[in-house]
Amino acid sequence: MGSFFKKTFLYRLYSEERKFFIIISLYCMGIFYYALKQREEFPFLLYGMYSLKEEAQNNYTAYSMVIDGREVNYSRLKEPQKELMISSLQHVIPFIEAGIQKSKEVEAYKEWLFRYSVDMRGLESNKMSVYTLTCAYNSAGNPQILKKELLYTYAAK
Repeated sequence: MGSFFKKTFLYRLYSEERKFFIIISLYCMGIFYYALKQREEFPFLLYGMYSLKEEAQNNYTAYSMVIDGREVNYSRLKEPQKELMISSLQHVIPFIEAGIQKSKEVEAYKEWLFRYSVDMRGLESNKMSVYTLTCAYNSAGNPQILKKELLYTYAAK
């Protein structure tokens, strides 16, 4: 057991750089302390902050965009582009449906989303349709679309 311990990173760090070893040890103890207390505070970022439990749902809502007669395939987009498009739809659409957003702001959002989508894909289109999809998982565990409703159509000027 002794020879195994002498080959570890912490033993080598203790032997060569005791001050840095103390810093690393204090950081590890801080992580363990906060893990025991189930607290997540910087700089002790824990796995739990990325793994909140999701409650099972019968249905969920997704959004589909059709530009230039073709549906936008989110999986082909770069991650930041996909995240910007999907998260903006998920956060803005409920405000639009509830009537909270002013019509001027709604039009500005629709124009921005259209311009961003068209510029990113290099298309020369002037029309975009956004659909609300009600989806569920079938018995095989694959997603299926239960209902597809037109949310809005934007025609560029």
